Amino acid sequence: MKLRVTHRGCYGRIDGEVAELPIGHEFVSQEIPIAFEGRVIVLEQQTTEPEDKKKKGK
Repeated sequence: MKLRVTHRGCYGRIDGEVAELPIGHEFVSQEIPIAFEGRVIVLEQQTTEPEDKKKKGK
């Protein structure tokens, strides 16, 4: 899923360095990290179906 930081206090790696993620920073994650709950919004919900299964269904 694609997430956007909406509040201060989220830390992660940007260009290999640990830093506070700026408000508006967008990133992709499998799930919302517990520490980020209430500090990020979901922009895009992606399916968890593997690519191979999608191709076989066509």
